[in-house]
Amino acid sequence: MSTIAPHLFGSRGFRDVITIVFFLVVLVQSSIATSAAQPTDKIVKVRISSEIARPNVELVRLALEEALAVDARLLIIELNTLGGEVGSVTEIMSLFDNSKIPVCVFVSPLGAEAWSGGTYILMASHVAAMASGTTIGSAQPVLSTGETINASKYVNALVGLMKNHARLHGRNETLAELFVAKNVNLGPEEALRYHIIDFTADNIPQLLSRLERCTLLLTATEGGTSVWRLVPIESAQRYASVVRFNFDGVARAEIIEYKAGLRIVLFNVLSNPLVAAILFLVGIYTLLTGLKAPGFGLELAGIIAIFLALIGFGIIGMSVAAALLFILGVILTLIELKTHIGVFAIAGISCIVTGAFLVFPVPGWELLAYRAIETMRILFATIAVAISSFFAIVVYKAAQARRARIKAGSEALIGKFALASTKLSPDGTVKYEGQTWRAETTGGVIEAGEWVEIVGRRGLTLIVSRRSK
Repeated sequence: MSTIAPHLFGSRGFRDVITIVFFLVVLVQSSIATSAAQPTDKIVKVRISSEIARPNVELVRLALEEALAVDARLLIIELNTLGGEVGSVTEIMSLFDNSKIPVCVFVSPLGAEAWSGGTYILMASHVAAMASGTTIGSAQPVLSTGETINASKYVNALVGLMKNHARLHGRNETLAELFVAKNVNLGPEEALRYHIIDFTADNIPQLLSRLERCTLLLTATEGGTSVWRLVPIESAQRYASVVRFNFDGVARAEIIEYKAGLRIVLFNVLSNPLVAAILFLVGIYTLLTGLKAPGFGLELAGIIAIFLALIGFGIIGMSVAAALLFILGVILTLIELKTHIGVFAIAGISCIVTGAFLVFPVPGWELLAYRAIETMRILFATIAVAISSFFAIVVYKAAQARRARIKAGSEALIGKFALASTKLSPDGTVKYEGQTWRAETTGGVIEAGEWVEIVGRRGLTLIVSRRSK
């Protein structure tokens, strides 16, 4: 249960380029499609329905970037989880704390749960809601084996984390402590009654219809700290606020659903400890085998496997990984142009294509028409296939040229047939393509008029042998 290192944004330049390309595609699409009027209000929605782990941290971070890119009024996280890693949970809470737009955590669908880490995330949200039949609580920490941790130092730290976020958002601190200390569980009715959540709703339209009568304020307390308050619109003027979010009319806002792209899917696979460990071991042994038996591309395969394992272990962030894959792909492509082996071209193109797709989804891409997005994906895949085909042809022609016989110089005569003009015993003359050459046999006597095969050349004398039948 370790905290993830902060992600670096090494591929932001690539994202800008792809964003420009996306909008160019939109311009092309708009010439053949009727454009509909877009509402000014937007809400971004994302679903988390798995155990909280590092891929979820990346998903929330990207969803927040998306919300900022489209100037959304609210980010809604539909949550259904049994819990997860402490480090990942605290990172998501930190993302909420530093978000420039309000975050609503909605425990749904009906009958869902947000146990353990899910309860911490709910407590850190600006707006908390639950659907009918849902459950929160049981937030005491446990080991990966399922055994409950009773160490007071660790438990007290998590109690403090839960209570402080309850205080920050004006929620019930006593129950926040009991979630951790006593594994208390609550349904939506109890959670609403005891001021743990702000609303109960069975779907997002119901949630938004209740939220649009409220204003979210960040106000100062007497002690000089700040606290978030969700109050009716008519009461908002009574509070002196540092930050204010008015949700009037939010029920009519456009909802943009943010879905996990290839980078999250890949990250989810790689972050599996078993997968990462296998990739690392296979990479190490493949690399060592390649160093002992060079020439089969095993070194390259080993390096890539180790690289993927480092992503899975969280040592390399996804944004950095995308940038490094671009750089590695370009380097491998340049090596291929020098060596003409073939394996470097395939590996280089694979790295570039993978790196490009890891950049997706670019913040703001949901603003584009669906047809434009699909066109861009098809176009990108087509270009990748075309480049791969080009390199395949280049490699094939280079290999063919290496296998082909040299067409100029003395070696061009080897394997050709000539006609003996005189008796060769062993010297004499032969005619080749109308020209007379001095010739010498490799052994035996060849009569005039017999066909001979040129097997070598010494100065101006051809070395010949009797043509085999």
